[in-house]
Amino acid sequence: MKRSALNLTALLLTSPLLVQCAAQDDINTINNQIYRVNQRVTNLENNTIEDLVKRQASTANKVDSLERDLIALRNGLEETGYLNRKLSEQNKELAVAFQQYTTEEQQKRASDMQQLQAEITEKDRQLEVLAQQLQMQEKNLEEIQQARVEDAKRKAAEAARAAQEARAKAQAAAQISTDGTIVKITATQNKKLFDPAAQAPPPTTSQAPSTAAPAATATGSLANARDLYDQGEYRQAYQAYANIANSEPAGDDAIDALFMMGESRYAQGEYDQAILEYQTIITGHPASTMASTAMFKQAMSFEKLNDKETAKILYKKLLATYPGSPEAGQAQQRLDALN
Repeated sequence: MKRSALNLTALLLTSPLLVQCAAQDDINTINNQIYRVNQRVTNLENNTIEDLVKRQASTANKVDSLERDLIALRNGLEETGYLNRKLSEQNKELAVAFQQYTTEEQQKRASDMQQLQAEITEKDRQLEVLAQQLQMQEKNLEEIQQARVEDAKRKAAEAARAAQEARAKAQAAAQISTDGTIVKITATQNKKLFDPAAQAPPPTTSQAPSTAAPAATATGSLANARDLYDQGEYRQAYQAYANIANSEPAGDDAIDALFMMGESRYAQGEYDQAILEYQTIITGHPASTMASTAMFKQAMSFEKLNDKETAKILYKKLLATYPGSPEAGQAQQRLDALN
């Protein structure tokens, strides 16, 4: 179409020449010019088309590149979206797992705290029960010991009355025999043969008080009581020590006697009774040097009775109450052995 326009233009330009009957050279010149114009137009068209083709190709390449970039971007966005979704799901899973872990830890901690609190409560209850039992035991020991002291006093009083009655009977018998002899001498002389027979009983009765006095002296002596103990006569030794404790309840000999009463019971295997005897010193004479020894032997008595828990309590009490006593070291050794 452009070429037709150019031809028309050339024709119009050359029409005056034709009208004027131009020369052949002019025509040739004009033709050459037209040819050159056409050539230029052709070249221009070719260049334009080639340039357009190149531009179109470049544009197509750019479009293809843009499409590829767009596809890559779309793929990247899709991958990013997929990763974001995956990360979001993982975050949700982690959040759920963390929440579950936190909940389980809280429940476990709460359970452990409840169990620990229950154990502490149970320990406190056991300690309270042990304290009550110990208090009740000490009270029972005191009551039993008091009853035993009263019983010992009663028996001692009965023994004293019996001895007094025996002396009174002996004196009365001696007086009766003397009176009978006088009557027989003054009333009838022919009954002198019967006087020796009547005189025979008084020597026997007069010897009874003389043997009773040494016996009383023996039971009232710590040395004699110790001899009985060393000879294995534990029951007689116990009674001898009881007499000393009753005769001098406030003296130092009484404390030794009370302790040896417990030792006599211990030697006979009467550990429950020995515990009561030792308790008399612990409660009645806590400041005495024998108190720590009595408490130690009391704990050993509980060991003999296979009551190791009470024995441990007493060993601990001995360490707390009499830490500087000779028995403290032994108590610690026994406590370590029991633990």
